[in-house]
Order: sequence, then structure tokens, then C-alpha cells
Amino acid sequence: MRTSLRRIPVRTIFGSHPEDGVSAIAISQDAKYLATISAGAVQRVCVWKWTLPTEKPACSTELRPDFGYQDYVSFNPQNPNEFVSNSKTQVIFYLWVSRDGESCASLLSLQTFKTVVGHFSQSVFHSNPTEALTGTSAGKLVVWDSTDPHCCPRELRDKPHSVKATKVVSLQKESITVLTVLESFIVTGDVKGQIKFYNGRLQLLFCYSHSRVGSIRSISFCKPPPGPAGASSAGSASCTACSQPFTRNFILSNADATVFHVATDGRNFEKVMEEAKKAVNAIACHPRQARLALGSHCGLLKVWDYEQREYLVSRIFPEASIQCLSYDPEGYFLAAGFTDGSVYILDAISLQSSCKEFKFSRGPVTHVSFSHDSEYFATADETHTVTVYKRVLQNGSRCWEHFAELCSHYKPIRSILFGVQLESNEPRLLSLGEDRHLIEYDLSISSKDHLEVLHRDRIEQIAVPLCLAWYPQLRQGTAFPWDPHLPMGPHPSQAPSVLTGGLADFAC
Repeated sequence: MRTSLRRIPVRTIFGSHPEDGVSAIAISQDAKYLATISAGAVQRVCVWKWTLPTEKPACSTELRPDFGYQDYVSFNPQNPNEFVSNSKTQVIFYLWVSRDGESCASLLSLQTFKTVVGHFSQSVFHSNPTEALTGTSAGKLVVWDSTDPHCCPRELRDKPHSVKATKVVSLQKESITVLTVLESFIVTGDVKGQIKFYNGRLQLLFCYSHSRVGSIRSISFCKPPPGPAGASSAGSASCTACSQPFTRNFILSNADATVFHVATDGRNFEKVMEEAKKAVNAIACHPRQARLALGSHCGLLKVWDYEQREYLVSRIFPEASIQCLSYDPEGYFLAAGFTDGSVYILDAISLQSSCKEFKFSRGPVTHVSFSHDSEYFATADETHTVTVYKRVLQNGSRCWEHFAELCSHYKPIRSILFGVQLESNEPRLLSLGEDRHLIEYDLSISSKDHLEVLHRDRIEQIAVPLCLAWYPQLRQGTAFPWDPHLPMGPHPSQAPSVLTGGLADFAC
């Protein structure tokens, strides 16, 4: 399945919260206003009239630190001048007019209800214009009501607790992670992947669940009702409903960065996309095509077309985390190094294994690189070892086998780099470590299980080198530093040299 990411921004607000970024955002029901909350230690709440050509908010207010870290915000669908936000311990209600923001807050404590309510997850306004709801990690629903809904903003300033928690309803045992209101329905999502629909009296109407869905993070409903369809059920999906079934499809995302489309009439959960749920550790560009490979700590490998902005193919490696990626010079293969010391050579199009898995590294693989002719590829790992693999033919197909390895550094290796011998067009291999040594290996005289060192140079006394790159070849007649270890060619501009970058500076 391909997912298009082509979108044209209607409006961009630059620097809404330039110091800290944005922790929460919501748009009003009439689509005229935005509410944003900054992500810093001292949070600021802003309301934006985004359709106007201005970079300043219509109003803003600063929150006290004792309100807790506010990470969710929602407008009142019946009144765009009201919205609510919450942290894990406090819910704040806002009424804004003109350029002056007013807020009131109430803390729900254990002493208030003499029961465990858990942490707050999300807050929304009910169809009743004076009520609001908050879901909790204990599976409860807190009902808030205005003591005087007709009071003006000036009176709110004198009565900051004009919104009170009136009751707590025990809905379920599972922690509520998502709470929203759709027409007359109150909808919840929980940590077990259940989507439940309640009426205004908080009576359960429908429940959708699937074995593949984990903790839910968001739910979004389709606007038009779906037509009749005969979709078949998938996996172990189930639905419990009353005689009047719910007929609006919806999209949900979970904590594993997976998005599902749910067809309510057929009880079908269809996976729309799956993204990395942990940090992206590796990235590689295809040498000839507009393709970008991304490898994450959760073992997900994805390839994108960055010109068409389309997802092409993916593969999940559940056993270990991806640490490094590299295409071969022709772009036929993609090498991936993992935290368990394994190395995979994959077909660049299908991501299927082209060779048997290599596992010669004794620690996590941190770098991988191919020679210019793909005769060799090399890896570096956290045990300060460089491992070289050499190309062979197996059953008429090109593959690689383990050639030699050497623990050549005594501190972490920061770069491995292949180059080209000027006279013979044979590959060169260099490695750079935090031990401040730049090492070149002699592949021509190395043999099976024996990697020969040609040069070992200490390049710095103080700075710690972090990266390595070839100095680009320039036109004839241009003077620049050349590599003293190589014989001079017809002209100095044809002799390569390397650049090393470190914590203090860089050098040739």
C-alpha cells in the first residue's frame, strides 16, 4: 500500500512558541481559531485567528507551574470562545474574549471523591453546553459542570473555580487513553485497543476491538456515512452492538505508531500505515534513484520515494535494532547493521535477504560501507573492531563472505571509509577512532582471517575526531592539500585527501 503525503499548507504560523515548541493544539468547530500550548517548563496558552494575516495571537495567558504539564487541549464545539486543557493532575477551563485570556482551574484530588481516580488523559465538552468530561487512567470519567454558566469573564476572575467536578463514573477497568464526543455519542479508547461508544447517560452501546490493536492514541471519524459494503472480518475483530448499529467508519492510531481504518459495518480493521515507534538511528540515500531508507531502533526499515513523497516498501526485524544502513554504489543492495552484531545484505527493491545473515561482530554494528566496485564491504562495531567481507559467487549469484577482521582501535570507531588507489583502481579502506588514530588497511596483501594495516597515523593531540570524508577532486590547476601516503599522479589535483571533523575543529 502506498500512502501519499502531498499536502499544500493553507497557512503557516512561524514561531508560535519559538523557545519551547508546541505540546498541544486544537481547532475550533467553526475552523476559525486555533489553541496552542507551549512545551516548556513555563507554559503559555495562545489563541490564534489563523485566517487573518498576522503572526500574533488573538490572546494568550501564562500558566502557573503548579497547574502541571498541560498536554491536551480541546474546544467547546458549541462555543469557540471556550476550551479546556488538562495535565495528569489538573483540568483548566478557559474563556477568551478580544485580546484578554481568562482561565479557571479546579484540582481533582483523592480527598474530593474518596476514591482512586488515576491520572487525567483527555478532556472534552459534552453535548450539554455546561458540562465537560475527563477520562482517567483508572477507567473512570469525571463530569464537570459550571456553577454559573451565565457569569461574565470579570466574574470568572473573582470566582476561579466556577467549573466544578460534580461526579466520577466508573466506566471500565481499562485505562482510558482517548476521549471524544461525536454527535450524541461519547467515545473512549483504552490501553487494550477497545473503542467504546456510550450514550448521554453513559450507557454502553457499542464496543469494537481487535487483537492487533494496542493502546489507542487517537480516533478520527469519517464525515459522510459509508454506503452498504460487504467487507469481511479480519483477524479476531469483534463488535458488540445494540439493534441500531453505528455506521460511521473511523481511523485510529496506537502507541506502536500504527494507523488502522475501521469499517464499522463489516467489523474490519485494515492497517493503513506503520511508522517507527522508536528513534530512527540510520538513514541512507540511494545512489541513483530518489529513494531514502530509514532504519529505527524498533527494527522497522522503510524506503520512501522522496520526490513523489510516497512510501514504497518496508520490513520489520523484531529481533534487534537497526544501527546503520548503506547502499552499494550501483544501488542494487542495501546493507543493514544491527545491535545484536548481525549484518544483512538486502535486495534494494524488495528488502528480502540476498545473502545469509552475517554475525561475526561481537558487539552492536555501528558503521557499514561498500567499496567503489562492491568487491568489499566493511563494518565497524562497538568492540572497536573493523570487519571486512569480500564478494564471491554462490550458485551463480553475487554475494559476500567473511574475509578478515581486526580490533584496530582502543576507543570507539567514528567512521569507516572506502576510497580508490590512483594507480591500480583498487579499493582503499580507512577507519577513524576517538583514540585519534586514522588507520589505513592494505587489502591487497590481506588474506583470509588476516587484515593487514598499511598506515596508522595519530592525527590530533587534543580534539576528538568524530567523522571522516574524502576531499573532493578539483579541476587541474587548483592547489589543495594531497595525501602524503600516495604517489603523485600527473597532477596534484588528481590525488585525494581526507577531511576529519572533531569536537574542536577539522583538518586535512
